[in-house]
Amino acid sequence: MKAFKDQRYKAIKSLIESKGIQGLKDVFTIMPMSTIREDMKINYNTLRRRVNDGDLLTVKDIRTMAGLFEVDPLEVFRLIIHDQNVGQKSKKR
Repeated sequence: MKAFKDQRYKAIKSLIESKGIQGLKDVFTIMPMSTIREDMKINYNTLRRRVNDGDLLTVKDIRTMAGLFEVDPLEVFRLIIHDQNVGQKSKKR
């Protein structure tokens, strides 16, 4: 277990609460997927695949991310839905 929590999680929390982060994919501009993957204890490719297709994210994934970001799981769900809505709009074109 890590002795300390990465300070970037606090930045992510602040940005989620202030709506500075619109989608889950925006989180990975602040913190690398490899770091979050390590803290979630899942394979990098598994996390990448699940983030790219939000339908693959499990309730456990959402709750784990919410715990890391110290936000309500519904906020993480909102980020996922935003990414999916943006993806649907770009596919219609």
